[in-house]
Amino acid sequence: MNPVRLVNDTLIATMSNLDSVGCQCRDHERSALDRPVLFLPLIVAMFASFGLLLGIADLPFGVQLGSLMPYTCLMVLATFSAQRGQQPYFFQCEIVQSTVPRLVKRHAVFLVAIVVIETIAFHATRYMPPSWLVAKGRDGPPFAIGLCILCLCLAFVQILTNRTLIARAHRERNVLL
Repeated sequence: MNPVRLVNDTLIATMSNLDSVGCQCRDHERSALDRPVLFLPLIVAMFASFGLLLGIADLPFGVQLGSLMPYTCLMVLATFSAQRGQQPYFFQCEIVQSTVPRLVKRHAVFLVAIVVIETIAFHATRYMPPSWLVAKGRDGPPFAIGLCILCLCLAFVQILTNRTLIARAHRERNVLL
């Protein structure tokens, strides 16, 4: 199999495994229904888990534990899907499968970081002025908004590093072939 081919006036470098099969992540036909069957249940689970979060919010560590499922769903969606023209990564790809154990370990570290940040933030509320904890008009409390922004920044870092790790694995595999 030729490692480089011309598709729509673009050179595409295909990566081969031992059986000379191209990498599914880079060598696939894009379509409007590329992977909604896979990601639609994940999106539903992410939004349904917010209901779980609201249901267990009054329990000790309820918010911390309830926020882990939507965070995990967001990570899977943002890491593997092709948003705004990004490269999609497929679970069937041999290269992606080889990086999954490392991604899972990294995700566990980020989950612990989320729980620690939220726990520290909730313990710090007793030292905050009441104006930080009360909603003003249609806006949420500044404390809640700040905590959400902090957790979303952490999520953004994880998404970027996950996608970089998978892209690097693809590049390294391509160089070796």
